[in-house]
Amino acid sequence: MKKFITNCLTIIIGIIILLFLLDFLYTKVYENSFPRNKTQHILGLTEETTFDYVFLGSSRVENFIKPSIIKELTNKKAINLGTQGARLDDMNIFLRLLLDKKVKIERIFVQVDYIYNFESSSVIVRSQALPFINSNTIINSYMKRVDSNYTENYYVPFYKYAKNDYRIGFREFFTSLINKKSKTNFYDGFVAANGTIDNKEDGTASLPLDIAKENKSIREIDSISRSNNIDVTYFISPYCSGLESNNYISKLRKKLPNFHDFSKTIKNDSLFANCGHLNNKGADLFTRILIEKLDL
Repeated sequence: MKKFITNCLTIIIGIIILLFLLDFLYTKVYENSFPRNKTQHILGLTEETTFDYVFLGSSRVENFIKPSIIKELTNKKAINLGTQGARLDDMNIFLRLLLDKKVKIERIFVQVDYIYNFESSSVIVRSQALPFINSNTIINSYMKRVDSNYTENYYVPFYKYAKNDYRIGFREFFTSLINKKSKTNFYDGFVAANGTIDNKEDGTASLPLDIAKENKSIREIDSISRSNNIDVTYFISPYCSGLESNNYISKLRKKLPNFHDFSKTIKNDSLFANCGHLNNKGADLFTRILIEKLDL
């Protein structure tokens, strides 16, 4: 019996040591490999980095704004930090991380639409941040506030990687380990959406009937920007002709200072991949319109 208990304890201790080692290995790989997402890219920036313009938002920024065109036409350095599924809380953390890295920013542009109604963060950005929960104080504070599994992710070795295997598990770990670069050029940040609207469902979109009383992430973005002498511009990106706005945009305008409505800027539906996303040609045109209308 004594031998059995000893063997069991040996196995348990061995498993715990293995989990600590795996956690350490995964984390070090994510900290030191080529960036595979925009959270990693931000964490790799240095205090010598300077941006004239930073664009924050969801895929309705990522697929819409071409920093290369901004550079070509204005000689200003811009970066597109739009991330699929991102919400305003995620944009808040991106801005905090940029300032924590001592990145110098002149002006930020925040895309706001129906996400004004959401206080929560996105699963995608939370999973991107998880490998750094133990090493970065900004991310730790963010995860403590938004992650229902914070205690397990922070204290239990390897739990965060096992629980989120579909995003930061073995496949992504191995890809990072061999330093396979992402197809996205993070120094630019634009990702093209291809195709055109080809059916009735793709050609429609609807904004909410009601708007939230306030969004605390907007309030925090405003406060942080004022404290760091950064100008903030809010805007809504184009939708196709099938948009049902439900008077939501006029309500949004009342909530946001310095708000610009570009929802109906692109008239040609062939420039949309679907009603809520421009394709590559549409992004080219919209970036040029943005430069002109916002006097970049």
